[in-house]
Amino acid sequence: MTKITLELSEGDWIVHNRHGLGQITGMDTKELLGDRKVFYVVKTDSITYWLPIGESASDRIRPVASSEAFAKAAEVISQEPEALNENFRRRLAYIQEKSQDSDLMTKAALIRDMYARDVQKDVHINEKKILDTLKRQFLNEWIAACKISYDEAESLLDQALQKSIEKLKLD
Repeated sequence: MTKITLELSEGDWIVHNRHGLGQITGMDTKELLGDRKVFYVVKTDSITYWLPIGESASDRIRPVASSEAFAKAAEVISQEPEALNENFRRRLAYIQEKSQDSDLMTKAALIRDMYARDVQKDVHINEKKILDTLKRQFLNEWIAACKISYDEAESLLDQALQKSIEKLKLD
């Protein structure tokens, strides 16, 4: 993953690999282990977190993707899914690794593949929670990137997911 240096200020929107879409609401100084550090205060739909100023060049955050990137992501989601490992521990480790990647296309493919597995077999509750979180974060960013409603983004995602599973052989 390539690090991108971001010049950030209050009101900017960013995407964190774990927390999803968030808006910088200000800056704060905190003392940690005797050192005073400056942080961006970032608010998401579910939490507020403090991002160290020095991490604006981290591979854990990126700018909001473009509408063109979301058109490509929808294409990725529409493609035939790839099978996930049958071994639960290996599959969960793979899912956790891929869900930490901040790349939009990686997350799109993971959503597609996890959705297909959910359609084919009952998935473990941990996998279901990860899938729900990934979908929510994906939709939130899609709304911000393309200036569309939640219902419209959800409909487009559902259409792409349905297209992806058309050729699946259901057990």
